[in-house]
Amino acid sequence: MASVLIRPPVPDDAAEWFDFVVEQQARTYQGIVRPDFAQAQCAFRDSWVPGLAQDFADPGTARRLIARQEGQVVGVASIVDAPDDWEVGAGLVPAPASHCLDRLYLHPDFQGQGLGSTLLANIDDGHDLYLWLIDGNAPAQGFYRRRGFVDEPEHFPTSESWGEVPMHRMVRRAA
Repeated sequence: MASVLIRPPVPDDAAEWFDFVVEQQARTYQGIVRPDFAQAQCAFRDSWVPGLAQDFADPGTARRLIARQEGQVVGVASIVDAPDDWEVGAGLVPAPASHCLDRLYLHPDFQGQGLGSTLLANIDDGHDLYLWLIDGNAPAQGFYRRRGFVDEPEHFPTSESWGEVPMHRMVRRAA
């Protein structure tokens, strides 16, 4: 198996990043989110890809990595400032930490091989951190619990494009 190249994404990665995330979300949450989830998310592609390209060109305080093997995206990870605009709009403030792990997705062929741990370790600065987890994603929940994240008791519905399925936050406090 060829080695995996891990680096910060550049603007030219934006379309592949978007497509990869939607594909992995649809695969990960199959049977949990609405059946036409991927199609609903792809409706945002033309508006979100330019924003991603801009974010990749000027990441500010966000920390992102893309993992490729033989030119194909096999993993992505992203930590951003919190709360996000959608959280503020939904009244989900204050955020439990100043940063949110908003993406950590791997191609299934790379799960359980340490790539997720490597990506997280390379963007995580060890400060308080939280993430949103779709209820019913037991493998991810276990992954994060092993890394010190604790489930918050509240549950909120996702957006309509996700089928309004319940989600909750997991928080990890710095030692």
